[in-house]
Amino acid sequence: MTTEPSRMILEDDVPQLIARFDGLERDYTARYGPTSQARVFVLMEQLVTLRFAALEASPGGAGLLQDQRRDVVARIQGLYDRSPFPEGPPPPVRILDGHPPIIEFDRAAYTEKYASAAESIRQDIAFLEEWEPEPQTRPTAYMYVVDDTGRLRVWTRAFRMADLILGRNRATVSGVPVAHPMLVPERLRVRAAGEITPIISGGITGVVANLKSGHFRPAPAAAAAVRDACARALGLDPSACDVLTVPAVPVALTPPMPSVPARTPAAGRHTSTGDHA
Repeated sequence: MTTEPSRMILEDDVPQLIARFDGLERDYTARYGPTSQARVFVLMEQLVTLRFAALEASPGGAGLLQDQRRDVVARIQGLYDRSPFPEGPPPPVRILDGHPPIIEFDRAAYTEKYASAAESIRQDIAFLEEWEPEPQTRPTAYMYVVDDTGRLRVWTRAFRMADLILGRNRATVSGVPVAHPMLVPERLRVRAAGEITPIISGGITGVVANLKSGHFRPAPAAAAAVRDACARALGLDPSACDVLTVPAVPVALTPPMPSVPARTPAAGRHTSTGDHA
């Protein structure tokens, strides 16, 4: 199943496209359950495909695709709303003031677990406005954060969406699992974090993102930070950005912790080498 259509999608083509995905969703739901990650994967793949198809659709077809996209977003969001972060000790973070709030990861915990490997991925972290991902033939996702200045940073290592959703092929560097705090080593502060899929057609024309970060656990309000960052970096309209949220984890506002300076992502062009997760 490819993400980019090979010809213009006409109005008469849309029901067939929708029926194909609806059949897959019914099949996966019957096999794995109505709240399974397998069902989430099928819906996410449909969402990305609809975004690509709309780029090549006739006016009538585009309207139908837009209606279906809204419905699919609502279905995915409903599943996310029933899948909060696992219970257990909260991550070592502090919530600072801001709209949306800034989340700061504990420096001592970062130094103990992640600092030794962070330098290995520094050259592969790009600001969104500098990033030039290659088009993919399957839905592909990347780890991202929106830092405390409102800029979106991406780790340019591509993951198959299925691997991320189904929990396979977790990335490690020097034996250390790559985590969102490693994308902001200088201040360890974010407004949002999760996974992002670029919609590429002569450049990034839209994104599908989520707020799934076990290390920062951003609240649903952080979706605004993602849309703002995409508008700031690429001029994207908010309607071009689907952002799926996770139920909020209540944490009280706390004083900021001291931050240790570190180097920011290297400036210049960053490219992804393709679907190699």
